[in-house]
Amino acid sequence: MNLIKSTFTNAFKNIFRNKLINFLSFGIIAFTLLIFGIFNYLTYSLDVFIGDFSRNIEAIFYLKDDARQPEIENLITELEENLLVKKVTFKSKNQAEIDFSRRFPELEYALSEFKDSPSPFPASLEVTFRQENNIDIKISTLIKEVEKLSIIEGKEVNLDWAKQVTNIKKFISVVGFFLSLILIFISSFIIFNVIKLNIFFRKDEINIFRLVGAQDWYIRFPFIIEGALLGFVGSVVAGILLFAALKLFPAYAAFMFNIVKGMIDFEDIPFNIFIRLILLGTGIGLVSSFLSLRQHLKPSND
Repeated sequence: MNLIKSTFTNAFKNIFRNKLINFLSFGIIAFTLLIFGIFNYLTYSLDVFIGDFSRNIEAIFYLKDDARQPEIENLITELEENLLVKKVTFKSKNQAEIDFSRRFPELEYALSEFKDSPSPFPASLEVTFRQENNIDIKISTLIKEVEKLSIIEGKEVNLDWAKQVTNIKKFISVVGFFLSLILIFISSFIIFNVIKLNIFFRKDEINIFRLVGAQDWYIRFPFIIEGALLGFVGSVVAGILLFAALKLFPAYAAFMFNIVKGMIDFEDIPFNIFIRLILLGTGIGLVSSFLSLRQHLKPSND
């Protein structure tokens, strides 16, 4: 127990001994992991957004003006009997106009021009599909089949939007992956060289330890702990900065926030992202310090 305590004490002392270098390292590592955290959070948020879409697929089929009532009723019956369909709602031209007036009261003046004319809004069928874990190919096929019917003039499907968001998510994931690799390499390089400098500064101390018979692992372990602490503290700072950035973004980037708030939940920040940051930062520190020791601190029998 005393050995472990003295090892950590020495590691902390070494960090504060070279304050400028180590605190610069904290800052660079924190920035690196902050970028990783942001991309990780964006990917997570888009996954949730796509999942909500895939579980709530809806389609609106607009009917032609010359569609006959028996044809419409037959289509409604067929859709209601389909196992993929949860609910079918018929909306008349007048109901569509009323809904438009409720949603956009500021545009009601435009509707006054059609008072003595037939409603410009088409009748429609609003179809809600049963919940699925993934975007279902069967639903896409059904939508295409209904769209080909002679009484259908057009369609509006949130599935198309979900697919576009999926492509955006893939792009963000690829960019985030390569950018994170570059930044992780930079962090590793920094810790590698910080440990190298600390070995150089403590060369006389290391030689004294060897003269009194200290084993190699006793000399090396504080450096490994030091690297792990650099990564750990940097990751904790990155986590705090990520939390602050996500909370401050809606206030200081209101325009962008209004665009993306439907896709990204700035209130719900999953705790496992912070865990990943800490594990990644600590892992970078351990591996980098180990590699630096292996290259710059040779065993005493060499």
